[in-house]
Amino acid sequence: MKIEETEKIGRLYFEEMWSKPDFIIADEIIDPKYNPSWIHIDKVGPAQIKHEITYFRTIFPDLVYEVVEIRGEEDKVWIRYRGHGTHLGKGWGFDPTEKKVSFEGATILYFNPESKIIDRWGAFCFYDILYDLGVVPSLWELHKYCSGIY
Repeated sequence: MKIEETEKIGRLYFEEMWSKPDFIIADEIIDPKYNPSWIHIDKVGPAQIKHEITYFRTIFPDLVYEVVEIRGEEDKVWIRYRGHGTHLGKGWGFDPTEKKVSFEGATILYFNPESKIIDRWGAFCFYDILYDLGVVPSLWELHKYCSGIY
């Protein structure tokens, strides 16, 4: 694959597929065998990512991603992104707070020879999102809630 193509797909992944959301893009860019081992959903391929997007958007219906930085290679693309959304749906055991959150993260998308995404690695600070929503204490106060556990 050309570097420009991996970067184009990386932008489509966040700015169109996740942000609009446009599930047709999932069918076009996700390999039918897509099944990252760290995502525990009983679906694979485009159905897996559609399920994940649908779940996140029930919690943050106005979720929008912007690509901050992107670097492609022939078989992968690194993407640093920023996400924004309003907590309007119940999820992860928490009722809606109606608070807006912003977060940053990074993802590497891996491609097979057919130019389809076959795997993904990603990182963002989930705890910071929960703290910003006011549903968990700050990390530096967490010890108050954990005393006597050890």
